[in-house]
Amino acid sequence: MPRKREAGQSHPKCGCKNGVAGPSINAGPAGAAVSKAGGSNAKVSTRKPRQGPQKKNGVPHNVCNEFYNWGKCRRGVQCKFEHRRAGNMSSSPHIAHGHQNGHGSGPPRDVCPQYYNTGECDRSFDCKHKHLRANENDGSNGASLRQVPRPVAAPLLAQVQKSGLLEHLEPKQVHNTLHRFLQDDFKFKTVFDMYVFAAALSSADADDPKWNLSDGQLLLATVGDTDKNALVLIDAILCHETVSVTAGGSKTIVSFQRGYLPLLHYLASTYVLRSTLHRCVKSVSNSLRDTAIVLIHRSSALYGLVDSNFERIAATLETCIQASLQRKSFRDSDVVGHTLPGASVFRTITTCLEQFALRFRRAITSHPSFAPFVRKLLEWFTEWSDAVNAAHHAFDDPICSTDADQKRFVTSQLRKSVLSLVNLVEQAEGHTTRIERSTPTQIPEENNVALVQELLKSYEGPGWYRPQGPRHDNDFEMIQDVKIVPTQDELCADLPPYLPANLPGGPHHLPWDSVSRLFDIQFRLLREELVAPIRTPVLHIMQALRQPPARTTPLSKLLHGDGGNYRGSQDGADSVDFSVYTDIDFHFMGCDTHHGVAVEVSMNTPTGKPRQGGSQARAAYWQEAGKKRLMQGGLVALIWQSGGPVEDIKIYTGVITSPLDDLVKSARKSPTRLRLRISFSDSEPNMRVLTNLQHGRGPTEGVRYLVEAPMMFEALRPFLETLQKTLPSSIPFSRYLVSPKGGNLREMDIQLPAYATRPRYSMDLSCLFDLPMQCVLRPSDPASVDTTRTKLKNGSRLDETQADALLDTLISEISLVQGPPGTGKSYSGVELLRVLITNKVGPILLIAFTNHALDHLLRDILDKKITTKIVRLGSRSSDEKVMDYTLFNLQQKRGRTNLSKAAGREFRNLKLLEENMEGLIADVVTRNVNNNDLMRHVAAAYPTHHYKINNPEFWIQNLYNESEGWEDAQSGSAPTSLLDFWIKGHDLQLITPPKDVQAPGKGEPKGASSKGVDPRDNRFQQLDTPGAETGSSDYQEKYKAWKVDALGFFKQIGVNGIPNAPSTLRAVSDGLLKDYDVWRMSLPERRDLRDFWGQEVRSKSYTKETAEFQRLSERHAKARKRWEEMAEQAKLEILSKAEIIGCTTNGAAKLTSLLASLAPRVLLVEEAGQVLEAHILASLVPSIEHMILIGDPLQLRPTLTNYYLSMDHPEYGPIYRFDQSLMERLAFSGLRMSRLDTQRRMRPAISDLIRSTLYPTLEDNPNVLEYPHVRGMLQDVFFMDHRNAEDGGGNESASKSNSFEVAMIKDLVMYFLRQGTYSQEGDIVVLCAYLGQLVKIRKALAHEVTIVIDERDAIQLADDEAQENIAGGEKLQGNIAKQVEVTRRVLLRTVDNFQGEEGTIVILSLVRNSGVGEERRNKGIGFLRSINRTNVALSRAKHGLYILGNAQDLSSSRSTMWRTIGLPQAGVSFLATTN
Repeated sequence: MPRKREAGQSHPKCGCKNGVAGPSINAGPAGAAVSKAGGSNAKVSTRKPRQGPQKKNGVPHNVCNEFYNWGKCRRGVQCKFEHRRAGNMSSSPHIAHGHQNGHGSGPPRDVCPQYYNTGECDRSFDCKHKHLRANENDGSNGASLRQVPRPVAAPLLAQVQKSGLLEHLEPKQVHNTLHRFLQDDFKFKTVFDMYVFAAALSSADADDPKWNLSDGQLLLATVGDTDKNALVLIDAILCHETVSVTAGGSKTIVSFQRGYLPLLHYLASTYVLRSTLHRCVKSVSNSLRDTAIVLIHRSSALYGLVDSNFERIAATLETCIQASLQRKSFRDSDVVGHTLPGASVFRTITTCLEQFALRFRRAITSHPSFAPFVRKLLEWFTEWSDAVNAAHHAFDDPICSTDADQKRFVTSQLRKSVLSLVNLVEQAEGHTTRIERSTPTQIPEENNVALVQELLKSYEGPGWYRPQGPRHDNDFEMIQDVKIVPTQDELCADLPPYLPANLPGGPHHLPWDSVSRLFDIQFRLLREELVAPIRTPVLHIMQALRQPPARTTPLSKLLHGDGGNYRGSQDGADSVDFSVYTDIDFHFMGCDTHHGVAVEVSMNTPTGKPRQGGSQARAAYWQEAGKKRLMQGGLVALIWQSGGPVEDIKIYTGVITSPLDDLVKSARKSPTRLRLRISFSDSEPNMRVLTNLQHGRGPTEGVRYLVEAPMMFEALRPFLETLQKTLPSSIPFSRYLVSPKGGNLREMDIQLPAYATRPRYSMDLSCLFDLPMQCVLRPSDPASVDTTRTKLKNGSRLDETQADALLDTLISEISLVQGPPGTGKSYSGVELLRVLITNKVGPILLIAFTNHALDHLLRDILDKKITTKIVRLGSRSSDEKVMDYTLFNLQQKRGRTNLSKAAGREFRNLKLLEENMEGLIADVVTRNVNNNDLMRHVAAAYPTHHYKINNPEFWIQNLYNESEGWEDAQSGSAPTSLLDFWIKGHDLQLITPPKDVQAPGKGEPKGASSKGVDPRDNRFQQLDTPGAETGSSDYQEKYKAWKVDALGFFKQIGVNGIPNAPSTLRAVSDGLLKDYDVWRMSLPERRDLRDFWGQEVRSKSYTKETAEFQRLSERHAKARKRWEEMAEQAKLEILSKAEIIGCTTNGAAKLTSLLASLAPRVLLVEEAGQVLEAHILASLVPSIEHMILIGDPLQLRPTLTNYYLSMDHPEYGPIYRFDQSLMERLAFSGLRMSRLDTQRRMRPAISDLIRSTLYPTLEDNPNVLEYPHVRGMLQDVFFMDHRNAEDGGGNESASKSNSFEVAMIKDLVMYFLRQGTYSQEGDIVVLCAYLGQLVKIRKALAHEVTIVIDERDAIQLADDEAQENIAGGEKLQGNIAKQVEVTRRVLLRTVDNFQGEEGTIVILSLVRNSGVGEERRNKGIGFLRSINRTNVALSRAKHGLYILGNAQDLSSSRSTMWRTIGLPQAGVSFLATTN
């Protein structure tokens, strides 16, 4: 019988209570409700059921009283009643789940109550009930089988990708249709079940307005779930024995058109291909249930079935396609009204094969039939294409009814896809067998012949391409095998890493014309940028630890002290600069939501400024220093020396997970110790730390040091992972990106963007005119291009060069736009975006180098009302208007969706796992072995000891029996067992005098003697009373009282005298394990033996607990992955609706996993000259059809941490050239580049400086001719030539300063301010070539004016102060360092952080100066020799430019730009001084 409910208890399903929402489930025929109160007091009450919607206190039954009256309910969604207001018959989204059949008006059985009432269900396709509204049919019977001819939509390839087979179902219909299929025990009975199932899946179509991203991803989450039945059913269809194109109405033969192809169509659908969902699935070999668990895309779970059944699938496809080609039709002639486009067949099959190869890297080589099948596919496609394009149609296909241009477009696009697949096969076959080469592949560029020949002499390839074998355990031939996080063997390797030359024709183990080679070079150089800063300090510390203890070096002083910053040289050339932290200790192990297991560590605070001052001063220091040191996401290495030889040292890498606030908090709390959390990259350090926390730090734990790489590991990791996993053949624009023979791109013909190749495609450019003007561009028509160019130059808002650049961009699939200083790069970019948005070309991925530049662009787009469909990634926007369009704020405004709710469920699962893990860690760390565990262990391992403990001498047993009710002085409780009694030594307490009765220097009782008496002799000897009574009278009285009590106890049990107390101190291993007389052990011995046994118990349980810890760690990693990807899917739901997605280069790192799913069509990079090529390559997903690079390769290059990878390095610069941007490389290889030639910033005297050297065609806009002269100055452009030497100290790469220039600049700034005209921000700008100079100028002006410092300069300045412990403790606050008078504002910047900005008056401090006479130093000009930096420094000023430096040093340097300027002849006024 069903279990009866108590009176008032809620209904187990609907939540209604007895007597409130209908008759009780236990009511009899007359409605008698039984209420069981228990025993004989049970009462029976009878009452008539209420008729109709009667009310109580005016509230309808089954309606929440609180919500009805006040519109609120404190129970929220947990309330069991309907939420309905008075006078309103409609309900809120929360409605109590009612039931029919006598349980109130509600949904029928097996129907989801939430969907029935609201039209939505939080669980979507995971819901186990049907989704029906009131009076609605489920639509799952028959509709999916209705054959509807779907004609080919003519112009677009996307429109011929539909199967044209079965009517597409809405999401709720798919849900209801799949309901029975997803039952665990469901199996197909006939092929018609397969058709229904396949039709339901293939209905998920991104082009169907009834479907949205949320529906598609939630369906995939259900289909790809191994806990459900869908994968088994898909496997059954793919493995079906008989598939035919003429199946007709057969019940046993699967129709290729109605069952097989629709299933492949789903695998090739947008929702599957662009998903970011992962799942722990079984990667099958022969059986769906027979394999190892791996973490792959949930969409790849579907392709895992393709992997396991590929030979059968290939054979089935071959049979069906050949049969169709023989019949000259893909139509199933036995089914009336059916049609199937051949384009859909080939597109579906090609996409599935390409995605299979993408998801399973070794798919082509591991399946022998793959390559032959692809070559046959090309032959089949060619036969079909020729037939449908023939004048007299030789094939029955819907595409034949379209016009010739559309047919050619469709077939040409399909041919590209098939040829791309063939190329993929050929590349894979080329790597199947290692090619042994006597010399690496190379085709030298003409200018690099000598360098290449020199490199060939010493070239040694990676891994086994090196004659002596790999350099270390992470040295591999293919980048896919390289671990991104460095290994210990790699960090300690004596040989330098393999770094390929980054120049055309350079020696390399991969073919010179392959994308694989390009990716290999960029991956290894980008990884070196990450690894070198951590490898260098590790090598130096290991070398220092190998030195004799007596030898003292600067580094050894840091290692044996409190740590700090170390500066030295490497190989006698490049400088070395790193921080080392000492005395590392562990405090806690927990879970980090984003990184998994994290360990809280503490370390010594370096001496100096980090420790100085009070808590507020220390907190302020680390608030700034923490932006570059010990920063969240930074890579660190723990060096653990356990006391043995140096060779036994272990090195563990990890990532800092604690935020800056935690670091600041620890600095505020303690002046000598810092705390942070680290997530290690593998499990070994976690297990070792866990052991350390359990046992406590002992003398054998050794010494631990921590070093860090001062860069964001998490900012580079996504790019490296993308370069590793990207299929080279899927990269667009490869013909331009791969260096051609000789490295020359001058003859390269740039094609139209793919979207512009559609027949009769045109673009409306009337949006570029202020007055109404019809301007239509047909990109494929040269005459239209010429006409449009003339119209733009004559009447648009653009000047001539801007018009040329914009038009050239629209007709080029890869476009370079060079914008010299002041020519309006950003303005041209915004107008270009206007055209693209107007013509529905998108989505557009907009990448800017800085947050400032990104906000400026997005603000212009919003102000000019180009579009509001914008999403800005990142939260560091300083523009209030743009802030409304950040992804975070848009998510908050959107509220909860099905995807966000699904992400919430995954997050709750993750948090539950974290609680379990932290509970287990706490048990392991703090576990105290209880006496029951201890006794079981002793009984099993030491049975004699166990027997003796439980069978003590009779007086001890008697004493134990009387101990009930005792209160122990320490524990406050009575002994719980004989073991507890033995451990605490209650028997010893009786026979040992208390300490306070033993008078110092006097005789002690023999029973309490600690030496000279063997306690085993005369064990019942009477105490020598006179010897114990030699103390003072007070002691004598206390001693007598103790003796009377002891003797009284023993007399009662028939023992004469008091036994001697044991006083031996033996070791456990020396005798305690062999001495079974446990009750004759002293208290220290008992505790030692107990601890020994306890440690044995802990060791046994530790093995089990660590295994459980490892299991939970793996589960946490998988749960974390599922949550992250479901959260990304929720983000994608918003991103997919945007026309422009804006981010910085760091923001792009967070977007790499979403890019393929987002499928942007256009990539536009602002300030592309400052973006690393590797970053752009990682953002090039196959969907991009148009890449636009706007910038200036003659201005600043990307910033690197490792100087030897830079083009400015005198020795390695020509070889690695890693800071050469993609734009610069393509431009200097000869690829066509548009240039803007009208500048609107500088007065002519200033623009002449760059016109005469870099931009000979640069023109001045008339507005710059009208600038007023600088007030108070005779000259607008001035060079102060002086011979005051730069400040001494430091090596060549250290930051420089010049005290003379500091003093002059201070006076010059104050002079300008006194003119009364230049007091606003941006009027006066002081530019410094070196950060050290910025520090001194800041101090000089700190009490005179408001100093505004850029955030990037502030971070670098704080880092420099952290290293140098520079005095002067004012706190940098983002933009403003210190305020004195708000109306006196001066911008203080370094040259490297001022590109893209301008100032009315610019004072430029060059710093470098060799002096004069005997003091003259033979030094170079350092960074000033860089043409790019000099260009930026000289082109920031609008009205006036004032330079301080040594003209002789500049003119005689190796800098071609300074020599070309010819300062005395450049029209620049001079003031020469000698001191």
